Formats: sequence, structure tokens, C-alpha cells
Amino acid sequence: DRLGLKPNLPADKMHLLKRLSIDLTGLPPGLELMREYAADESPQATEKIIDRLLESPAFGERMAVLWMDISRYSDSYGYQDDNIRTQWPYRDWVIHAFNKNMPYDQFITWQLAGDLLPEPSKEQILATAFNRNHKYTEEGGVIPEEYRVEYNVDKTNTFSKAILGMTVECAQCHDHKYDPISQENYFQMYAFFNNTPEKGYEGDVSISKPAKQPIMWIEHDDLDGVLDFVNHRDSSRIMVSVMEDFKDTLRQTYVLDRGMYNQP
Repeated sequence: DRLGLKPNLPADKMHLLKRLSIDLTGLPPGLELMREYAADESPQATEKIIDRLLESPAFGERMAVLWMDISRYSDSYGYQDDNIRTQWPYRDWVIHAFNKNMPYDQFITWQLAGDLLPEPSKEQILATAFNRNHKYTEEGGVIPEEYRVEYNVDKTNTFSKAILGMTVECAQCHDHKYDPISQENYFQMYAFFNNTPEKGYEGDVSISKPAKQPIMWIEHDDLDGVLDFVNHRDSSRIMVSVMEDFKDTLRQTYVLDRGMYNQP
């Protein structure tokens, strides 16, 4: 008051609708929605419009944008050969999960360990592609164990950032005196990802595979059933890299000196 400043006047309905629509769907409101909101003078008008926007398929797409960054989603391999891969059914699952309003604990559990649930469905296994979105090399001459470790390090670091909200990468190589995560803690967490049959190098440098083992096949019949949210109808089979654990054995996990794959 002393400075003669006053709050702005309340935004009019069309300004509010534009903000709501862009926040919730990433899209401006359509003409029909604008007319409907302008004509509704009831106290519940805004609440009803919010419900309409939340029911839109675009809501899940808008929400999935951030999670795609968090889960380092890509449909190419990421290194210099950077060929195509088919992880996009996982993207469709994330959109589907948001539009279904899936509880957060279930959303996270399926992505981290859907394949380990009792009698897992294809949807639960597909969700584990979260762990397999990291970069892959198809370059000939690489050391398979070096890249197998690199992939598991990526899973560990992504889990800590996305789920725990902590960056722990430096603990791969050494302890920090005042950090809460030691190198031993780091490799204890790494061990959860270290018992999958995933390989550090797979295939022929002349032939790019759209997914790396372990994989899940999505059949045409699945698109009319449990995976009907997958936005694809012109192919009978789709490959997706997913998680799988060894059945009858455990791979021994060691602290790696300076984080080096060959220095257990």
C-alpha cells in the first residue's frame, strides 16, 4: 500500500482456461471447450473443465514428457552408430499409466521389478523397460564385460536419481568423507541389477537389432488384449528390451576398485 502497488485483477475465464489446458495437456483449448466454459456460469464451471482436461488422452502424454527424460527414453542406441531400436511401447505404457491414474507405488514397482512379481503379465514386464533405456554400443571390438558393467552402472545411477532423488555416481569410484553413500553401499545397490543375462555386446556390427536380450515380444494378439494401449497396428511382432533375472544362480558382485570393470 505504501508504494501504491495493488494486486492484478483476477484473470478472466479464457486466460484461466488457456493456462489450465496448457498445464494439463500441453495444448491450447479447442473452440468447443472455450464456448462450453464461457457459457457455464455455475460455481462448478472450472472444476468441470479441469475434469474434462484430466480425462483427455493428452493429459497422459503431457505427464509422460518429464518421465521420458527421467527414464532416459530413446528409440536409438545413443553411441556413434546410433541405430534404431523399439523401446517406444514402454513410452506408450507410461502414457497409459498416467491416464489410468495408476498409484505411484505400483507405477514404480512395475518399472523396477515387474518381471519378479508373481506370474507377471506382459504389461508388468513391459514396464521394466525403464531399466533398459540406457545407451547400447554396437561397435565391433569392444570389451563385453566393460559395457555390461557400464549398463548396470547406468541402471544404478538412474534408480538413485529418479526414485531416491540422490546423485550417487561418484561413489562408483571412491568414498567421499561426508557423503551418506559409500562405495560399498553403491555396489550393494548395483548388485540388484547385476543378475540379469544382459550382455555388454550382442550381435553383428553389420546388422542392428531393434532390441537387445533379454527381450519381450509383443504379438499382434496382445494389441487387442492386455497391451491394447500400444499405439501400433501395422506389425505382427515388436521387440522390447526388458528385465529378467537369472533363474538358478547368482552372479557374485564385488566392489570395483576405482569403479573399473576389471578391478574387483
